[in-house]
Formats: sequence, structure tokens, C-alpha cells
Amino acid sequence: MNKMIHYVLIFSVIIIMGVTLFWLKSTPNIFVTPEHPLIDEPVEILISKLPANQQIIIEASCKDKDNNAWTSRATFQTDDKGVVNVAKQAPISGSYSGIDPMGLIWSIAPADTEVLKRTGVLNTQEISISVFLKDKLLTQKIIHRLPVASNVEKKEIRENGIVGTLFYPKGIKNGPGVIVVGGSGGRIPEDFAQLLASHGYAVLALGFFRVEGLPKKLENIPLEYFENAFHWFKQQPEVDKNRVAICGRSRGGELVLLLAATFPEQMQAVIAYVPSGIVWAGLSDGSKPAWTYKGQPIPFIKRPLDEEMLEAAKQGLIPDNKGTFEDPEENTSKFLYLMKKFSKDVEAATIPVEKIICPVLLISGEDDKMWPSTLFSNMIMERLDKKKSTIVRNHLQFPNAGHGVQNPYGPTPGRPYYHQVAGAWMTVGGTAQGNSSADKLAWEGVLSFLNETLK
Repeated sequence: MNKMIHYVLIFSVIIIMGVTLFWLKSTPNIFVTPEHPLIDEPVEILISKLPANQQIIIEASCKDKDNNAWTSRATFQTDDKGVVNVAKQAPISGSYSGIDPMGLIWSIAPADTEVLKRTGVLNTQEISISVFLKDKLLTQKIIHRLPVASNVEKKEIRENGIVGTLFYPKGIKNGPGVIVVGGSGGRIPEDFAQLLASHGYAVLALGFFRVEGLPKKLENIPLEYFENAFHWFKQQPEVDKNRVAICGRSRGGELVLLLAATFPEQMQAVIAYVPSGIVWAGLSDGSKPAWTYKGQPIPFIKRPLDEEMLEAAKQGLIPDNKGTFEDPEENTSKFLYLMKKFSKDVEAATIPVEKIICPVLLISGEDDKMWPSTLFSNMIMERLDKKKSTIVRNHLQFPNAGHGVQNPYGPTPGRPYYHQVAGAWMTVGGTAQGNSSADKLAWEGVLSFLNETLK
């Protein structure tokens, strides 16, 4: 009897091992290269051990802060060996088209558009990849993406009147430095700054409003605050004072051009994402300046009272958008209207970019719906030419891209954007594919520009 039980146990073990080996040999494998990429690195997704010459579906998904799923799906044809390589194959159909290694990532979107009305930050650091044959799930894998390199140190700065966060590669001394400022949303732009630090730079993510200890509104911000930040930054042991750049986006793009013209000796490079070369009013009160210097307002174009803008909308001079999710504001037409209405003030409000003495990189989206950043950037380039400036300058402009040119390889579905300061839904412009392409090419352009000017 005992021998019988013994044989049964041995036989059972053999069967289990055989089934396990068969399962291991037959279960599809998902290979992701590199395994732990930085969030700005493209990955190669390859699936093997699939049925040969069959259509399979690959789904990518992540969650937002409310645990809502955002997904993308694409159908691929396996080859004779049962392999699909997303980096080298175009999908037959799905949420994106063409050969694009990161198409599954940037085309992620919520199934229910109602989610957009209440969602916050997406967790794009963990992307789940699922493979289906018809409706059957074959295998899954999580891609773990790093928001910052493991060797980057972080230090909160609340000293000398400066509010920000300093990022730097561990052990760096007298390295190239970048000061990064945000746009009309305020806050401290840490995501962008830590990504730059991951590429070898000491980076100060500098707040200037909507942060504790700083003004609540974008109005009457003294340029001396930024001058002080330059002096502090250059005294840090991680930073070479002769290799410092400044970077800003949107109203921050306007700001960095203004700073470069006001304090030309302080920096060696300027990067302005979707900028304006004209100074505009503060955000909350259109009659107040955004910036001051030596106690005086920087000349700016005012924004009329809401009643006047409503009347212009009734006359068909500007769009009559409600600022809701269903009818988001389109602001580019309003800026064009204001430039025409206050044409006599445009020259005084134009930033004297000819005073800039360092290289400048401008980045714009031709379908920008927040303000006409391509027009503004072209005006900057034309002024530099007219004033016979000899600085190196480049304008990267992208068709089918809007105002939201950002870090590469993040979800970029065309959708309304809720502006926390304005308290309204806005459209930023561009298509998902156009914005994704702009994100990638702009980031490559920024890294190349910094390498040439600072390293």
C-alpha cells in the first residue's frame, strides 16, 4: 500500500513538472528593452511564442489618481515564428497608426470621457501590457518606467527668498546648470527639472507663484526675484557659474525671454517652449502687470473687462466659448483680437530680444489654441533679424501640435484641459499623434541644444 502511494506521488510530481514545462514553453513571452527605462526613453516591446500568422491584440493601460483605467489597443499580425515586434511593425488597426515604438503609450486614453472631467495625475510610471488572442488573455507584463535617474539627488530650497527644488546628479561639481520655471499654472516644475537632471545637469525648479511663501497670483512679480535666484544658483558647488541656462513654458516662455533681455550676462542659453515675445497682463486682473522691475511695471497689453470680451464675442470677433468641458475656451483668437485692438501698444510691450547675447531655442505648435506661439516665435526671429542680432537662434515649429508640447512619451490624447488658475476648460490644440511627435522631437532638440551650449 505504501509503495502504491509512493508511486502515485512520484507519478503526480512527474505530471506536474511536465505540465509546467509545457506551459513555460507554450506561454508567450513579453520582452521589454530596456527593462527599467527612464520615462523619456523609448522602449522596444517584443512578444514571442505566439501563434504564427495570427492577429493578436496588445493593450497598454495605466491608472489615474482615482483608479480609473486609461488604455490603448492595437491589432498586430504575428510572423511565421509567432513574433510581434511593436518597434518594427505598424498595427493593422488600433489607437495609433504607423510604425511607432511608443504608440501604445502615448495613445493611452480613458474609455469614458467623463473621466477627463475629474481626473488628476496619471501613473505613467507603471504601464501594464496585456496580449490577447481574440478575447483570450495570453500574457501580461508591467513596464516600470523611472521618472528620475537613481543617481539624482533632491533638495527643497527655502532660503534667500527662493522657493524651489534643486536636483543634481550625485557627486557633480561645477557642472552645467539649468533654471526651470513653470507657466500660468504656477507651482514648482519638478517633473521637467528632475528629467533634465537625469541627463547630467544641476537643475533648479523655481516657483514664482501659487506656492507657499510666494504670491498667490501671476501679477506684479518682481524680476529681481529671478535675478536673486541666478545669484544663489551660481554659488552652489554643483554649478559652474559660466554654464547656466534658463527654460520656461508658455507664460514661463515669455518670462525667460524677458529675463534674458533684462539680465543678458546672467545666462548662456535660453529655451522657450510655446512662448510669447510680447508681454501680457497678469492673469487674475487684466489691468495689472504680470512683471515689474525696480518697482515699475513692465509694459504689457491689457486684457479688457469680461463685459467687453462678451460684446466682442456677440459681434463674432472672438469665439463665444463657455469654458466648459463640452465647450472649452479657444484663446488664440482672443490674443489675435487683442493684438489688433491694442496695436499701438504692441511695440512697447514687445520684449527687446535683440538685447539677448546667448543662444536661444524656441519651440512652438502650429495648431496652438491657447495662444499663437508659432506666430509669436516667428515675430521673435524676425525681430532678431531686423535688429541684426548675431546670436545663435533656432525655432522648432511642429505641425499638428498644440500648446501642450511637453515631456516625451506620455499619453497625449487631444482633450480639453482644465486650467486651475483660470477656472475654465480650455482646448490646447493639435492631434494626439502630432503632439506626440512634437514632444519627442522637441525633447531631442532641447538635449542637443543644451549639450552644444553648456557642455
